[in-house]
Amino acid sequence: MKRSFFALLTIVAVLLSSCDKVENPFPPKVNTDLDTTIYAGNWSDYVANEWPDFSSIPNENPNRNVLIEDFTGHNCSYCPEAGEIAHAIHASNPLRVFVASIHASNTISGTSSFQDINTAQGYTIDFKNANGLELGKYFGYTLTNSGFFGNPAGTISRTNDGGEYFPASGSWSTKTNTVLASPLKVAIKAKLNYFELPKHGFFLHTEVEKLDNTLANELAMIVYIMEDSLVGPQNVTNVFTPDYVHRDIMRGTIDGQTWGRSLTSTMLNSGKYYLDYSFILPNQLGQAGVTTTHNAENMHVLIYVYDKVTLEIYQVIKQKIIG
Repeated sequence: MKRSFFALLTIVAVLLSSCDKVENPFPPKVNTDLDTTIYAGNWSDYVANEWPDFSSIPNENPNRNVLIEDFTGHNCSYCPEAGEIAHAIHASNPLRVFVASIHASNTISGTSSFQDINTAQGYTIDFKNANGLELGKYFGYTLTNSGFFGNPAGTISRTNDGGEYFPASGSWSTKTNTVLASPLKVAIKAKLNYFELPKHGFFLHTEVEKLDNTLANELAMIVYIMEDSLVGPQNVTNVFTPDYVHRDIMRGTIDGQTWGRSLTSTMLNSGKYYLDYSFILPNQLGQAGVTTTHNAENMHVLIYVYDKVTLEIYQVIKQKIIG
């Protein structure tokens, strides 16, 4: 009897001490694929103290937001006009409308003379990336009758209007307002923890909740790494412009997957999905032969969830790297 009593006390003591050490109940299951060396300290400390408890974090995006994907090119003479339209729509609603400038075309390779480097003409910065080219190829070449007939071209949260995903830029504002006024079907929360040392990398933790239970198709999440306001050459209505400001440059996805990660039952906990990422910032874009460095203040991520069948983006949010 005495032995059983002491055994019980021991179990209680262990449980109490364990509870004292758990400052954060999340994650229910730690993703071992993360690059834990981004964090300079002990990984157990990160899990205990840095991993977010989303139950205590309010949803900063209770309304549906919009992602404008602007397929552009630095040697596309009329692309800047479409870019200015997209930026103006963002400026009118900066907390709910976001732009991703994707340097790609509607070809089998996803690229054309609009995006290619042309040193003789002065177009020396390579804005392309594999994910962007794959998107260009799919929407402009593989997906017939998508409406992507050439640059410039853009989607409004990939909504499908009469079979086309790419409306004329003159209607972008109206279509954006229509999506903004529609009900929120998927909610996203995110927490980004950036560490300049030792690797200038970050961990991104996300929570996804499906609010509309009529959504029957498989959903997936994609995270774009974005670079802001790079000064470089651009063809503006057939005039070489060396000091054009390139906004919202899509540098690729942070996990290298163009079509993202499907939301599966293994990510599900109490009716919500949890996805975690780690990423090391790339150096900023620059001319060939010119050394650049990373700039965390000049980058952010766009996180979105979309329907893998209809391709429609149900929600998108922005997270700054710093601030």
